[in-house]
Amino acid sequence: MILSKCNAVITCAWMLLSLFSVAGHALFNSSSVQTVHRGMSVNISCNYQPINDSDGLTMELQTANSKLCSVMKSNKLWINQSCRDHCRFIWIPETVQMAFEVSNLQINDTGIYKCAVSKIIPPPSQLLGEEETFVQVIAQPNVFVSHERALGGFLTVVCRSEGFYPSALEQMWMRNGEFQNASLIYSINKTNSDGSFTFLSYLNISDCVNYSCWVNHSSLSQPTIYHMSSTDCYGNKDTNKWIALVTSALLILTILMITIVCERYRRGRQSSVSPVGLSVTSELGLYDDLQTEILYSTLGDHYPVPAFAHSFAQ
Repeated sequence: MILSKCNAVITCAWMLLSLFSVAGHALFNSSSVQTVHRGMSVNISCNYQPINDSDGLTMELQTANSKLCSVMKSNKLWINQSCRDHCRFIWIPETVQMAFEVSNLQINDTGIYKCAVSKIIPPPSQLLGEEETFVQVIAQPNVFVSHERALGGFLTVVCRSEGFYPSALEQMWMRNGEFQNASLIYSINKTNSDGSFTFLSYLNISDCVNYSCWVNHSSLSQPTIYHMSSTDCYGNKDTNKWIALVTSALLILTILMITIVCERYRRGRQSSVSPVGLSVTSELGLYDDLQTEILYSTLGDHYPVPAFAHSFAQ
């Protein structure tokens, strides 16, 4: 019991010291949430109103990773110390309002922004208060609906939602105004280099009726339906038929030309070969001529010698 009373007394003492230390200043500690579309600007208010104009103050806008802007109040004037290009300080003397404007917000700018006010004159430096604002940057999906020929020759309709943030997205197919079974749809989800997302859903179809893509996202005021006319479908089918006919005709023509070339080559080879009987007859005739020239030797042993041998002996 005694220990709890001591803790209570200590807590009250610290509270009183804090009040005395910031006498003449209005403390602020609060948080808020703002949602802004990609590429737009946001004003982050600092709910602080200085009471004593003679005090020197600094005001900073910070994120978790860096300091975006810093200004200093001296002689009733606010002087920029260091501010990035897409950030500036706003001071309205009539209403004594202070805020920071951050422009051209992108998806990776989503996060907590902290506005902190400190007293630097007279010293020592002292934090008077801070306010946190969570900025949610959102991006609308760019939706495209088209036909394409899938593997196996099936006609497929494709609904493509690109560049949206955050990732939560509802996308469904409709046929003549009625939602299709989700089991007939297959999809692909991708993360883009800028942090946004792309979602594709495919539906194999066997007819050309009015197909639509139903999309819902937090960046949209209400769900949006993107229609595809049946004319586009029939036109796609006619184009595919012509492509198939032209491809088949070229294939048949190629085979026919190869057959003709091969046949001409085969006939040319046959006409260039001489008959076998002609060469044999020539050889036999030469052999008979050699037989008529055989003579007999007149030296000792008698044996036939060719004519060229007989003439040499002489």
